[in-house]
Amino acid sequence: MRAVRHPLAVGAVGSVLALGAFALTLVTLVAARQDAIDHARDTSQSVISVLSSDVQRNFELADLSLQAVASGLRDPAVMRLDSEIRHKVLFDRSTTARYVSSISALDANGNSVEYGTGTPPKGNLSDRDYFLVHEHARNVGLYVSAPYLSRLRNGAPSIALSRRIDKADGSFGGVAVIAVNIEYFRQLLKQVAVGPHGSSLIIRSDGSVVARNPAMTGLTGFFILKSPTFRRMLDNPSGSYAARSPLDGVTRLYTFARIPGTPLIAVVAPAEADVLSAWRARSLMVGACALFVSVAFVIVVWLLAFALRDRAAMQSQLEHMAKTDSLTGLSNRRALDKVLVTEWQRMRRTGRDMSVLFIDADHFKKYNDEHGHALGDQALQRIAACLERHLRRPGDLAARYGGEEFVAVLPDTGTRGAHDVAEAIRREVEACHVGASPTSIPAVTVSIGCGTVDHSRDATLDAFMQRADAALYAAKTAGRNRVVMASPQRV
Repeated sequence: MRAVRHPLAVGAVGSVLALGAFALTLVTLVAARQDAIDHARDTSQSVISVLSSDVQRNFELADLSLQAVASGLRDPAVMRLDSEIRHKVLFDRSTTARYVSSISALDANGNSVEYGTGTPPKGNLSDRDYFLVHEHARNVGLYVSAPYLSRLRNGAPSIALSRRIDKADGSFGGVAVIAVNIEYFRQLLKQVAVGPHGSSLIIRSDGSVVARNPAMTGLTGFFILKSPTFRRMLDNPSGSYAARSPLDGVTRLYTFARIPGTPLIAVVAPAEADVLSAWRARSLMVGACALFVSVAFVIVVWLLAFALRDRAAMQSQLEHMAKTDSLTGLSNRRALDKVLVTEWQRMRRTGRDMSVLFIDADHFKKYNDEHGHALGDQALQRIAACLERHLRRPGDLAARYGGEEFVAVLPDTGTRGAHDVAEAIRREVEACHVGASPTSIPAVTVSIGCGTVDHSRDATLDAFMQRADAALYAAKTAGRNRVVMASPQRV
């Protein structure tokens, strides 16, 4: 019902509902975007777990071999063995995996004294970090070197796993070294599916990139230590974040974790665009459909609102026409009867005064016959305008009762007030017509019968109206152009 009384509210409510539905769609799409990112991160964490396990297992096997070499070189009995037998003893447990380029023992000066595949190659490696770190510190344990290009194997990219060899007196006696080909890490990363623009990396804690997939030319020795994203990897054992790559500028979803027992960090970083590509396609379709439906709904709702508004306006106009006299613009007989009943009931309920004026144009039939109906209609219109000027209160009503007769309803008005209003109307009608009519056309005057409710004697509305109407006839009988008050009801 409120929507009918306020048609545009239908459009406003419909628009709010459509906006709410579209906003809910957007919220759902945003949640779906986060779900896609979370799924990508969960997948990356699973992949990193597999990578870490593989590297950790192989490094543990390599460390066992290094410990065997270091302990054997400290054993005098082993060192007294024939070189061929000693070689088998020292390197019997050494790994033969394809990623191991070489296993050897360096003396305190950095020269090869034992070599896993035969005669030690000539060359001094005392400048390598894996040698220097053990030379200057005793309890380093297993050391994983930075990537380097091997001088003994034609520049093959490698990293070294090394352990210190102590002499009998505890002094530095050399280093046991296993050279791991970088290709091992590259092949490991190639098995990781990271999408067309994603990447996977093995990074050392000093910022050097051990391996990357896809590979980049000259990657060995590349450092990302100054990258702000790398600082997050150093500050946390694992984590995930989105950032722009310092290598190629692509925004990726980085998930990382340290490989236990090593200074290496495994990183899986699918490109954000790849992760969200399916979501974007789906969101574009769903968003476009939601937008279309929402806009269409708003348009239909507003068309309905305008239709309701026009209908309400038309209905209001029809209702106004149904209760309005077409000639004078005053209320008609139907509207008058409704107001009279309402005001009578209110007067009975509250006990307040109520007055009615019966107003009749004097000699109007003769006026019409002599001057024509056009001038007669104008005379009635001037009388109606005069009534409207004097009945200005919200509850007052002026109505055309029929022909040249009018009725004015004056709620909350006593005898004195009703007489004053009636007299003011009579004088103004007389003055208005005299000023407006040509000298050859006589002025129109009115006779007014005025009645005020007698609470003790007026039992019904009809009786009261008859008293007021009788006062009108008394005014006409007394000579017209006058106001006559209704006589009290006889009991």
